[in-house]
Amino acid sequence: MKKWIQRLLEKKQDRIYITPTKNGLIFISGVVVVIIVGATYNNNLVFLLGFFLFSIFIISIVEAHNNLRHLALEAMPVPDQHAGEPVFLPLRIINRGHSRQQIIELFPRRTELAFGHPLQLEDIHGGQQLVRNLVFAPMARGVYQIPRISLSSVYPLGFFRARTVLRAEGEFFLYPNPSGHLPLRLVEEENKFSNSEAVNGHQRGDEFREHRECQKGESFHHIDWKVLARRRKLMVKDYEGTTDHFFSVSFYDVPHHDVEIVLSQLSRWLDQVRDRGVPFELVLPTCKIPFGRGVPHYQKCQRELARYGEAG
Repeated sequence: MKKWIQRLLEKKQDRIYITPTKNGLIFISGVVVVIIVGATYNNNLVFLLGFFLFSIFIISIVEAHNNLRHLALEAMPVPDQHAGEPVFLPLRIINRGHSRQQIIELFPRRTELAFGHPLQLEDIHGGQQLVRNLVFAPMARGVYQIPRISLSSVYPLGFFRARTVLRAEGEFFLYPNPSGHLPLRLVEEENKFSNSEAVNGHQRGDEFREHRECQKGESFHHIDWKVLARRRKLMVKDYEGTTDHFFSVSFYDVPHHDVEIVLSQLSRWLDQVRDRGVPFELVLPTCKIPFGRGVPHYQKCQRELARYGEAG
């Protein structure tokens, strides 16, 4: 039963709907007038012209259908993106037939997701595959399934518009839009890493690297007082191998009742600690991701923000 329902849905998805365009209605109206004139004056040449034009009209229906008949969509890996920006979805368009398909437009099935002009393909040869980015309108943060995609064409004569709807399987994450101006909370964790990790350079090194501005909550033992005397500015010395600066990205450090504003601030903090290359943790009411660093850890934390508040 389940397989039968799935087969029925796939068959329904592959249906191609054809409707006459404005030009098509004008053309068929002219054909009707020609046929009526031929019947009124009993003129065989006018009759012949009328039925010739009518045959072209009918053939264009078949060609419009065949132009979308063998097309399929596959989703490429979708990179994680921030909410509030246009969403780029890479899609693979496949022509499974042997004939050449021409003048095809791709756009979201839901009109509220449309952004700018539809994606246009001039032609795709038989057996060919094309990879293109389809742009969607900005969406709220969250985890999304790839929306259904409409394919449309008025090829060959513009008398009819053929339309079908295809789905590409896959999901993508939209992180909260990074915004906010609150400072990060520094956590002093001298012994956070094990001795084996310390051997690999995770303890404080001896070689001076650079000065940086003092962050709120940072120990005064790290301040370069000579720089303060010269420039009247709190600066901290960084050394190679220094990892005693740990940042806590905590939901409870943002004093606001709007959850989305809180998540936006957390997202901005995650961008900041990723750029610094320092260890950080993420603390949410629903979970806690322990200290880590690097792109995989950053992605894990941002994805947790993207799905925060979803029904279990």
